Amino acid sequence: MTWIKLFNREVKLRPFVLSSTLRKIRGKWRDGKYTGRIVITGIVEITNGPKHAGPYRNHFVNNALYALGYILVSNFSATATICPLNPSTIYLGTNTTIATFPNMASLVAPIGASPGTGPNNFATSNGSITNGYQIVYTATWNAGTVSGTIGEMALYGIYTETYYTGTPSSSPRPNWGTHTGMLSRLSVADGDFSAFTINTSYPLVIAWTIQFVFA
Repeated sequence: MTWIKLFNREVKLRPFVLSSTLRKIRGKWRDGKYTGRIVITGIVEITNGPKHAGPYRNHFVNNALYALGYILVSNFSATATICPLNPSTIYLGTNTTIATFPNMASLVAPIGASPGTGPNNFATSNGSITNGYQIVYTATWNAGTVSGTIGEMALYGIYTETYYTGTPSSSPRPNWGTHTGMLSRLSVADGDFSAFTINTSYPLVIAWTIQFVFA
């Protein structure tokens, strides 16, 4: 057992707590060398009138990895360009029994016509945090816009396919179309949160934060 002095008091510190703290430190600076590892985390908070829940950890799906990979690779071709999935909205669903899996592309039971009823307002903010960077996506549904019991929710991205007659610098033909895909999901089935019924007397606000930190 280890003793430390905290605010002029000696406090007993359990060994596993101390070792856990040291492991975190070593993760960034091991043997005097910077590891350079990056951890990406999705954090979700829900506000519905007097109800505030979270933060909860999301489950990223394959589309999120593809989007990041696209940014690094810039996969342009001579015939087409497919822009990466850019987070653009949040949808809600009622399913409570099906857990998230890697190639899941949409909510199981969306509220509203598929892919779901989008928020009345969707805002993005970003900035530096301690040891990293974060982007916050905030979706707001006005009072009465959506109703029912929420068992799942997802951050969706949007991408556009454009066909070119020659090289990417040529004048493009009309877009093939704009498509949406799920980037990450929060669900009751995964044990992320407890299902709750929307109080339609108040706005529903979901803040979905993606953090990039060195670990």
